[in-house]
Amino acid sequence: MALREQYFAQSSPKRTSKTQRPAVWQGFLLNHEEKQRIDRMMGSALLDETLCRRLVKDRDTSVMSAFNLSAETQRWLCSIRATTLDEMAEAIVLCS
Repeated sequence: MALREQYFAQSSPKRTSKTQRPAVWQGFLLNHEEKQRIDRMMGSALLDETLCRRLVKDRDTSVMSAFNLSAETQRWLCSIRATTLDEMAEAIVLCS
């Protein structure tokens, strides 16, 4: 499995039960191989304008498949709200 586990931030222990918020989803922890595949894909998108457009604007899953990303990772990448490669890279770093 490419995505190892769902990560939840812990609520502050100082809060009372009335004011305590539920755990906040922070993203998935990617395994090392999947991170490397994403890095290669993002690096290639930096060098190829067409690939960048297909990845960021079109969310072309065939591009993601070409880098052997799992279907689960592809769904996650397609769900990221970004209009530039920089925004997408930042979101990937923050969520993984």
